[in-house]
Amino acid sequence: MKTVKLDIAKGYDDPAVVSFIDSFFSRHAGRLEEAGTILLKPNLLLAAPPERGITTHPLFVEAVINVLRKYTKSELILGDSPGANFGKYETVLNKTGMADLCAKHRIKTVRMEASAPKMKNGRVYAPAADKADIIINIAKLKTHSLTGLTLCVKNMFGLVPGNAKVGYHRAHPNDRELAYNIYDFFSMFEGRVLNLLDGIIAHEGDGPSRGKPVHLGIMAASDDAVALDTAVTRLLGLDEDFCLTTLGAKRKGYDTSDIKADKPDGQLGIKIPVSKRVPILPDFLKSWVSDRIFVKPFIISEKCIKCRLCVKSCPVDAIRSDDEFLIEPEKCIECFCCHEVCESDAVGMRRSFLHKVFVR
Repeated sequence: MKTVKLDIAKGYDDPAVVSFIDSFFSRHAGRLEEAGTILLKPNLLLAAPPERGITTHPLFVEAVINVLRKYTKSELILGDSPGANFGKYETVLNKTGMADLCAKHRIKTVRMEASAPKMKNGRVYAPAADKADIIINIAKLKTHSLTGLTLCVKNMFGLVPGNAKVGYHRAHPNDRELAYNIYDFFSMFEGRVLNLLDGIIAHEGDGPSRGKPVHLGIMAASDDAVALDTAVTRLLGLDEDFCLTTLGAKRKGYDTSDIKADKPDGQLGIKIPVSKRVPILPDFLKSWVSDRIFVKPFIISEKCIKCRLCVKSCPVDAIRSDDEFLIEPEKCIECFCCHEVCESDAVGMRRSFLHKVFVR
């Protein structure tokens, strides 16, 4: 039986947060006590303030740190590899509140690109992952334009350093294949990961960064990331396969039928990305319509600050950067990487006529 802890908190200052984390860590007290180094792996996608719901909230991470100190004297380090903005890691740490948090608790921050990457099963990853005896995976509950949701399995993708993440999009432009490979990457670290999910302030709509924050009050924890992701997806009233990384796990034989999770009181829901609102059509029409239902990103010139994050993130070199930046629609594969990493809201979404008709 795979177990998942689920609970509700009114806010980050709710005593229920510390109580929830303490209850989870108490089950793993022996492992925590024996660990020499523990890596805290929050979601630090980009330089955004906590109230936008894009990154793991520093108050949630602080609660994790405070409870960990009760169970272990191990060295704590914190790190992630943000989108295309890994070159300005200090800016990301400052904006997300992690710099002040780590200074307060004397925790070393690690940059995933600081050392030569390691390789396993043909996949590169940051050496910080090998330095840690335990990885505390502190994910953020968000929708995702490609993978449906970004939860605990997807959060571990931040151990891929630098532009190697773009390589995944280049090699796997299909959203399912991308999600399957993200799951395969995650599976390299199974057994060393304890998972927590911050869904107190979540992110809905065109996530993981262009939607809106929403107060859901959800907390989740498990030593099984797939079970946690599945339980949370169900809690949101979605089919478990909506989270495509879960579908990737099931493809490799993962059984979701024996997951035990106490469902908190109340009705919860979340707005999903426009790209995932798929219309139901007869089979003979699907092929014809699918070619005519699309969403293409475009540059909003008056907002563009020419930071070039979109150019760095594009896996198919579809963005021209002459006097003004332009996305070439015939090259665009609708991976939305540019939309995901833009920190000035300068990448909009242009919907085809049939997309507007069928997808509401």
